[in-house]
Amino acid sequence: MHHDTSMTYEGRLILRRLNEVLARHPDRVSGIFLAGVAVAALFGASHLPFGSIAAPDAGFFPLSLSTLLLIFACVILVNSFFRSSTAPQFSARTGAVLLAAGAFILYALVIPKAGFVISTMAILLLLMRGFGGMGWTRSILIAVPMVMLSYLAFIRLGVPLPTGPLPF
Repeated sequence: MHHDTSMTYEGRLILRRLNEVLARHPDRVSGIFLAGVAVAALFGASHLPFGSIAAPDAGFFPLSLSTLLLIFACVILVNSFFRSSTAPQFSARTGAVLLAAGAFILYALVIPKAGFVISTMAILLLLMRGFGGMGWTRSILIAVPMVMLSYLAFIRLGVPLPTGPLPF
């Protein structure tokens, strides 16, 4: 019986090559990745009305922040051709960064159904308790006013926020 192992061998070669590129040019890889994220966000928010600085609409912040991310990604990418960088050193904190990134992705997915207040309160408490090491009392004393003030600021600016099950 003959097994074709060329696919797994080729796969290992591709992974080894990617690992070498990442080790030699981590800024180049991250610049390309961030540019991809920015372009995807720009595409996703392109249907939203932009408004203006004086009267921002639903697309103002997503489009502005995506554009800034794309600019910074391009700067990182171009800079990677002129400066050498060291290979990334991963530690136990690397996992915390990945968990925080996952939490923000989950936040973005949950906010339309759970609403701004519940979702934002949950992410703030998670970050302060889980990653900041704060106690419940301190976390709540910081999170509640932060959510209230940001909610009021967005409402004052006329930015529509998802309500979720709450009436506000």
